[in-house]
Amino acid sequence: MTRRLLILLLSGLMILPASAASYLWDTARMAAYREAPDEVREPAVKGIIRDADKMLPSPIPVITDKKRVAPSGDKHDYFSMARYWWPDPKKPDGLPYIRQDGKRNPETEGMDRETLGAMEKMLTVYALAYFYTDKETYAEKGWEILHAWFIDKKTRMNPSLQYSQVRMGHNGNQGSNSGLLDGYSLLIVPDAVEILSASKSAKTKDIETIKQWFANYLDWMLSSPQGRKEDIAPNNHGTAYHIQVAVYALFTDNDSVAQQYLHSFADRRILPQLEPDGRQPKELVRTRAYGYSCYNLKHILDMMDICRLQGIDLLADAEIASRVEKAVDFLSPYLGKPVSAWPFLQIADWEKEQQNMCWILYRANTYFPDKDYLSLYNTNSKAKPSSRNYLIY
Repeated sequence: MTRRLLILLLSGLMILPASAASYLWDTARMAAYREAPDEVREPAVKGIIRDADKMLPSPIPVITDKKRVAPSGDKHDYFSMARYWWPDPKKPDGLPYIRQDGKRNPETEGMDRETLGAMEKMLTVYALAYFYTDKETYAEKGWEILHAWFIDKKTRMNPSLQYSQVRMGHNGNQGSNSGLLDGYSLLIVPDAVEILSASKSAKTKDIETIKQWFANYLDWMLSSPQGRKEDIAPNNHGTAYHIQVAVYALFTDNDSVAQQYLHSFADRRILPQLEPDGRQPKELVRTRAYGYSCYNLKHILDMMDICRLQGIDLLADAEIASRVEKAVDFLSPYLGKPVSAWPFLQIADWEKEQQNMCWILYRANTYFPDKDYLSLYNTNSKAKPSSRNYLIY
């Protein structure tokens, strides 16, 4: 089977009705993929099984294992430092830190951002491996992760990001509003819980405890100074915050907040951020303009998926549909070209962002099937048939 035919078969599965138990992952589409011909699904399924088996002996990364503790002194508090903030060379102690956009401070490495990312990866792999194989071993490992992060008093994370992306010497060394971006790694938890709830390892009390953790976290997001500031951020920060609030509200049965954020997304995020010609001005001023434009557009596609799963068609409005389509079209002509062809700054990770854009094309085909996005994807993507993205999208 050719790669292009495989992609066309997969894209046809994407339009199936959504499952009521889905938040970001469309488990109805995933179930159809699970029943697809072996030649279509086997590479990705074998890949996730291989990844899961490789992880089985690995210890669970927990937030309490860190060497650097938050200014609170509580090892359960999530702690990360703003990656683009550096010591001021003009000050003896380097304080307060100054911003160098797009240049990552190596001092930020080895903190909770990496631990949270490792948890996200591990939980994703185990949840998908269980979904596609029904093997209880993978579910057991998934529940071990959930227990360690959200239930066990010895290792669980406190439900806030009060010390995320700290800018040293600023705000009393408490976190910044941009730190709520770190929380996007938690977005897969509700879907993982729903998938793993079908296993023998699932316990009603554990599910209730996890939902209460997220209810508390949602309250913090809505009421904290960092959360309130992020809510009005006019760029990818506001987009990511909006999506997280919507999903956590759905997960915790907070219907009023969920509906408010689901139905306000187009007016609050798409129209102000995407120009009629597809430009994203707030992202184009960055030193990694292509990357942040892709990053924000990826989030917008996430919300389109979330809304579709809730029976809301964001693209029913012609203007909204046009702006999203134009945003895809604005970025796609630079695929396969050198960074010098890009008329804005992109100081690093050009090839990586090109591949991120390929997955945007792959997903955008669901909503704009008349476009030739799959052809562009097929021409430029370096993804292997075993990529786990095929299991999700």
